[in-house]
Amino acid sequence: MAKNARCVVKSLMKDFAFPVLWELLFIVMCIMRPIKTLYLFFVFYLVLLVYYHESFSIKEFSANFKNIKKFWIPVAITFAAMLALYWVKTNVIQRNIIMLDGTFSITWENSYLGELLYAITIMFLGPIASEIYYRKAVMRFDTIGSTMISFVIGLLLCGFGSAYLPLGVAEAVMLALPLALCYFVTRNVYVSMAANILFMMYQHIPNIVYDVARISLR
Repeated sequence: MAKNARCVVKSLMKDFAFPVLWELLFIVMCIMRPIKTLYLFFVFYLVLLVYYHESFSIKEFSANFKNIKKFWIPVAITFAAMLALYWVKTNVIQRNIIMLDGTFSITWENSYLGELLYAITIMFLGPIASEIYYRKAVMRFDTIGSTMISFVIGLLLCGFGSAYLPLGVAEAVMLALPLALCYFVTRNVYVSMAANILFMMYQHIPNIVYDVARISLR
């Protein structure tokens, strides 16, 4: 098992040297906290999407929409699980654990263009790039050992791509767990991708609408 674990990690490091180094650079830049972090997130996700462009097809994505049993039902289950865990995060963890979580925050220009770029980044570019990288690219299904190890590595990469302190990493891993399980069960990255997009829409559309209305009333 130990030998198999070393082989899996070695293979992952060989195949993902650039994405991992790119994520490390992203983490360092986020910790430095530039004034407008939205541009960091946009570039980070865009580069990942370009790097893995062969793993994504709008045509293939949309072709899944007609399959209720194999697409929309697991999407709904995953989305519901994320909502439940988000409730746990906001109502249980954050209310009872008083400590910094180190979550990377997104700041952007308070304008129509800023809101548009924020919406594109947080609701589409981020979920698409994340699912391709953390799930489809990282997770291996060759053996039970490689599946377990790559499953955990994908979650950890996702966690550290969202925060730099233990609490924030744990919260991000918790929210990503339904997505990882969804991909593990369906082997279809477009299912977890759709669930991720829907969850981000649920989280951010109300705030975006409010911000746009506030900008229009200046």
